[in-house]
Amino acid sequence: MSLAGAVITPHPPIIVPEIGGSRQPEVEETIQAMRALSELVAEAAPETLVLLSPHAPLMREAMGVCVADRYEGSFSSFGAPQVRLELEGNPELANAIMRSSLERQVSVRALGGSDGQPFPLDHGALVPLYFLADEIHPAPRLVLLAFSLRSLPSHMDFGGAIVEALTAHMGRVLFVASGDLSHRLLPGAPAGYSPKAAEFDAQVVEAVRQGRLEDLLSIPESLRETAGECGYRSLLVLLGMLQDLPYSAQVLSYEGPFGVGYLVAMLDTERSASGGGLDV
Repeated sequence: MSLAGAVITPHPPIIVPEIGGSRQPEVEETIQAMRALSELVAEAAPETLVLLSPHAPLMREAMGVCVADRYEGSFSSFGAPQVRLELEGNPELANAIMRSSLERQVSVRALGGSDGQPFPLDHGALVPLYFLADEIHPAPRLVLLAFSLRSLPSHMDFGGAIVEALTAHMGRVLFVASGDLSHRLLPGAPAGYSPKAAEFDAQVVEAVRQGRLEDLLSIPESLRETAGECGYRSLLVLLGMLQDLPYSAQVLSYEGPFGVGYLVAMLDTERSASGGGLDV
């Protein structure tokens, strides 16, 4: 098994210093947690990051797996075009995930790779990569994933297919589940306000804190819809990856200063399995 662990990250561009500027103190807890997470990830020494972004190209009937040789992106849409990221892809691993998914009858489609151009990175990928990739030396390769609008069990099956592909992969891989929680925590929040939004976030945070990701399945659909979340399916893919593996979990931070829930967490598959691994 080449899975070096998994992380859960938010993706608000405001936590990037060149974008947040004077407003960064309002989200300092998340920033410090992302920096601490980056140090833990650097200790895990992954050679490839497999990152699932809610803002990657969404296909209703199929999961997306990017087979590109290269990725690039900038924060130009957020007023910081000078902040750019470029990473090499890992098409061999991407194609292995495609094959494993199809063998499990999980509908997948390839993203990128046909024209030889770098695949563009969305902010759901750029924000976590801004923190994580900078601390890993040598620079990691990347496989970008996208979820779909298919059933929730299909997303867990996709996670199982990813793990299966990793069993034959020689390099160390870290999975990044990018996603914000509720978008309706406060009056004036981006998606409006709901008094039940905090309940959704509390249930997600507790499931992660207890290392019981299967509890995510008990969250009612009505509550998920009320919350206006964007990261639940990312977490279900992660659940599918870890459901048959021992792991330990730590929540590094949770806050929602702008009405959107930001969760930062580390899930260690190595220490739990062998007594070694990261000291989290």
